[in-house]
Amino acid sequence: MTLRLRGTFSPNRRVAPLVDGTIQPTGMEITWEGGKAGDLHSMHLRDSAHDVFEFSISNFMVTRERPKDLWDWVLIPVFASKATLGLNTWVNTNAGIESGADLKGKKFGIPDYTMTAGLWFRAQLEVLWGIRPQDIEWYIGRQGEESHGRQMGLESNPPKGVTLHWTGDGAVNRMLQAGELDASFPAGGTAIDTSTGKVARLFPDGGRQFMADFARKTGFLPVNHAVLVQRRLVEKEPWVPEALFAAFEAAKQEAYRRDRKAAGVFLDGNDDMDWQASAFGADPFPYGFAANKAMLDLAARQSNLDGLTTTHWDVEQFVAESLRDT
Repeated sequence: MTLRLRGTFSPNRRVAPLVDGTIQPTGMEITWEGGKAGDLHSMHLRDSAHDVFEFSISNFMVTRERPKDLWDWVLIPVFASKATLGLNTWVNTNAGIESGADLKGKKFGIPDYTMTAGLWFRAQLEVLWGIRPQDIEWYIGRQGEESHGRQMGLESNPPKGVTLHWTGDGAVNRMLQAGELDASFPAGGTAIDTSTGKVARLFPDGGRQFMADFARKTGFLPVNHAVLVQRRLVEKEPWVPEALFAAFEAAKQEAYRRDRKAAGVFLDGNDDMDWQASAFGADPFPYGFAANKAMLDLAARQSNLDGLTTTHWDVEQFVAESLRDT
């Protein structure tokens, strides 16, 4: 009997062969729904109505520490996107910022403090330049319940020692142009007008060197989202995690066969695939727990440094038991 499931995923070339039906997972039929990642994450926090879905790694850790019955999920070690939003950071031209090292003591606009891209950007600043999250003031662009941090209670119970400000609609761009903010990256509720001449890219090379330096120091590239599945489904159908894992891996390999650029790390401009392969390996999106344990460990450590969580997580307990040897 075929198991019929509901799934969601934002547009992703490495997942597309599964969503478009080219790859069929064994024993199940998934009806996929799409959308912007941030909107989907907000939906899962609100109603948790889907069986298998893409979700923010950092938000997942917060839900484990601030639990609700609604948020009872198991991680499938599939990591189909890199944390690259921070590579599109823009700085006010009068802020005196020449590199990431100059962000210490600055005011930074961010879509949401809890977002995984923010966690990894802060981890990169700490690893490369020793800048801690407490060294920067954070201005949050998402409004109302669009803010995942608000949905998870950070406005009323904020991280200790970290300065957070929830801004008004469109305020991040206005403040950045006026010099009231020193830097920001756009996403969600933080659109930035880059045509004014008052802002410039922090990383003119699109973050190539920044990512390569971080990979050399840590041995991995930062990962944005994981795949989650409802715990109740795994308890009822324990074969599901392995079948999903195999299907996602097959979809990734099919994507690589379709187009070499499907292995591109960056959101835009993956015309340097030979350089990327030399810097990050032929498959920069490895799936499985062993290949990603160091990444998950650092994400958990950074979550503590950020004040998002206080528990020193053993990340193995996040992963579906049948996939801990992958």
